[in-house]
Amino acid sequence: MNLFVAEISEKLDISTAAKLIAVKIQTLLERHLTWLDTHQEEFDTATAAWPVGSEIDREKALEHRLEGPEGRAWCRLVELFRLSEAEAELLEVALAVAIEPAIGPLVGRAQGTGGRLVPTEPLVKKLFGHPAKPIWRPTSPLAMWGLVKAVKYTPGEALGFEADARIVDWLYGTLSLDASLVLGIDTTRTGPVPPEWPVRQAAARLDAALRANSEVRLVIKARAGAGRRIFAAAVAQKLGREALIVDPAPLAPDDWAENFMRVQRLALYAEVALIWREGAPAWPGKIPLAPLQLICVDEGENAPVRDSATDLMVKLPEPSVATKAGIWQSLMPHLAGDAEELAATPGLSLGDLEEASNAAPRTTAEAGAFLRAKARARIQGAGRIVDPRFGWNDFVARPDLINKLQRIVFEARMWPSLLENPETARLFAGMAGISALFSGPPGVGKSMAAQVIARDLGVNLLVVDLAATTSKYIGETAKNLTRVFIRAHATGAALIFEEADAFFARRTDVKDSNDRHANSDTNHLLQLLEVHSGLVILSTNRRANIDPAFTRRLRHVVEFPKPGPAERRQLWILMLTALDIDPTPLLEAIDLLAENHDLSPAQIKGATLSARFTALAANRPVSAEDLEGGAAHELSKEGRSIPPRVNPKNRRKRSRING
Repeated sequence: MNLFVAEISEKLDISTAAKLIAVKIQTLLERHLTWLDTHQEEFDTATAAWPVGSEIDREKALEHRLEGPEGRAWCRLVELFRLSEAEAELLEVALAVAIEPAIGPLVGRAQGTGGRLVPTEPLVKKLFGHPAKPIWRPTSPLAMWGLVKAVKYTPGEALGFEADARIVDWLYGTLSLDASLVLGIDTTRTGPVPPEWPVRQAAARLDAALRANSEVRLVIKARAGAGRRIFAAAVAQKLGREALIVDPAPLAPDDWAENFMRVQRLALYAEVALIWREGAPAWPGKIPLAPLQLICVDEGENAPVRDSATDLMVKLPEPSVATKAGIWQSLMPHLAGDAEELAATPGLSLGDLEEASNAAPRTTAEAGAFLRAKARARIQGAGRIVDPRFGWNDFVARPDLINKLQRIVFEARMWPSLLENPETARLFAGMAGISALFSGPPGVGKSMAAQVIARDLGVNLLVVDLAATTSKYIGETAKNLTRVFIRAHATGAALIFEEADAFFARRTDVKDSNDRHANSDTNHLLQLLEVHSGLVILSTNRRANIDPAFTRRLRHVVEFPKPGPAERRQLWILMLTALDIDPTPLLEAIDLLAENHDLSPAQIKGATLSARFTALAANRPVSAEDLEGGAAHELSKEGRSIPPRVNPKNRRKRSRING
């Protein structure tokens, strides 16, 4: 901020104006005091104003200098805040006392109150020959803009006036902030401006609107991290203004109106644009606005209320994958080879790119992990967040099922690129993003498949919680669901509705108000699904309960059968290996278990874990009997059991008997 202040000081030569004001008022006071000493008796008996004109030299030379190039800062202050002549002179005297402390005692002597070192209205009227009409009023610019502060000493005494310290600082060439604003004001940062952004068009609209209306705000809507503030700064620069960022969060709510006024005042005399971050309360209606107001809001949110303002809306378009890839290559050239793949990550924003660059990842995997971590931080509160841990090597299924899942990944990765074509976007926008229904019995790998897909896409998995989303209060369920979809879109997270039949159930006949509201929530969810641009997965054990209206709108319907003998054998070996067990001595038992019992992947995982614990308790290697016992434990949960013939030892024993 210091460099910016130096530029302003250099343009206006501000400190010269401060010195001229102090010299002018000091000279005027000294001449009045000289006159007062020689006309004391007359002054004590008369009520007329002090003599003016030839008896009191107003220091025309100083006035001329203040009105010329040396006093541009002062003239600009009077012009910006639209001060009348009397208001300007009251401010001038108050500033002189703050600029040169030696003037304070002169003010006290001139008022006949030695201990009162700030000027009053009667003194200003006497000094400049003004009539009795009040100068300071609560609705005057002096009060509205806080240029002076009224000081009351005792009842019956005239108010004194102190110049605001920030105005004094500005006249000395320092753009300083009040303590209450320090945490809420920041300078803008530069960044890449994608060619897709309508900077020139937005600047032209704003400029034209400002010519027709004094209160205009440019409202920039986009998801968090999309570059709203960079876009706003580019628009301000197009209009010839530097910009300051205002974060409402640190500004005390109890002093909101006062802080809002001081922010607007700063923008006015520093001639800067204001870029407002999201989260501001309603804007006070009585406080005037500086010319350039640019407001950043999240998708689905509205700008703070200001009834008298005209709002121009800009929905910030998403940069293309090619643009993101180019930015990635410039920021992280050592990962340029994977730039296109990483740039296609759903939800990737310009802010993510910059922060990933600052984190200096060494590999593509590190970059992906960092991006997912950033997204998880932004998605808190919308549901259970899963950082996908499983890859394709962990997922054992039939080849046709794997092919279907990989097709979903391919389409989800390519869909944003297809929508960059305006004609494609126009005709296919109603299809929104990629959606799929995963249907099958419990434990067959539906949730794991969702993690595999999310990991391949480089995104988090957001599990929608039925208990946290649905509400008995009218309208709350729809609001909660909207929030979930907005967060998922903003972060690129894949959504999964587990036990989807609870969310996407068939609509019922309307028998009472509860049925009507339940159907309303279902219709709202259907609309959200249609417009959402990301990946949505519905997982259910009871496909028949899903409303056909949802099924028709889904891009993919994938059935998850229980694994066959070959897949079960592979799963047994995979799980044993993961538990640090050599499967080679157990292959005969594994073959028999895989061939004779249609255990699900989840049951096989549980069976191998049980076998491992049994062996650890006996302090020996895992045996075939341990595997059989683990399988029996899982089957017993369903009321089934393993016949003795499955055990390889029993099988050999029966062979000898039969022989």
